[in-house]
Amino acid sequence: MTRRLEIIAKHIKGGKVFADVGCDHGIISKYVLDNGLADLVIASDISSKSLQKAKNLLNSYGDKVQFLVSDGFKNFTITPTEAVIAGMGGDEIVSILEGATSLPNRLILSPQKNQRKVREILIRKNYKICDDYTIFDNKFYDIIVAEKGEDFYLELELVFGRDNLKLRPKDFIKKLSLEEKKFIKIFNENGLDGKNLDLQNYLEQIRKVLYEN
Repeated sequence: MTRRLEIIAKHIKGGKVFADVGCDHGIISKYVLDNGLADLVIASDISSKSLQKAKNLLNSYGDKVQFLVSDGFKNFTITPTEAVIAGMGGDEIVSILEGATSLPNRLILSPQKNQRKVREILIRKNYKICDDYTIFDNKFYDIIVAEKGEDFYLELELVFGRDNLKLRPKDFIKKLSLEEKKFIKIFNENGLDGKNLDLQNYLEQIRKVLYEN
């Protein structure tokens, strides 16, 4: 199990029904089954070919696991207690959450990009964000854990994640430092103009976090 999956696994509380959405090889599903964290695990993927990899790993668990070809939660007949959605971009996670008729009480998400959009939809969908931070495992990932409830995020929290701003973990600071250097290089090579205004604004936000706290 990679460091990223180990960290995701540590956040799993389990419950009656656990869903591993976009399960790929089924490693998270196996962790839940091996540790008896749920009565039923639903391993789902939009691709039947990808889902076969999970079947190969998990077939010996019998009726404790259900395999489902599904675009997000669309083909689910049971609402899970908890779900992990990882290994995809923020836009895909937003689409899954928007397309669901009912959602789990608890979500563990790891969007690879467009994390702000994920934070925004969680708040719109009446989730309280419990954990929200960056890790490094060959590349940078965000881990966002949410439970049903109300929440409010400030602008910088939407951009960077609340726990990152509060706790300033070393992986997060490393990511911002690298991004600052990258954008400075872009501006030095291309100059400043209206076309990269968003990047300029983001660079200002990075510097605010790095040097004003």
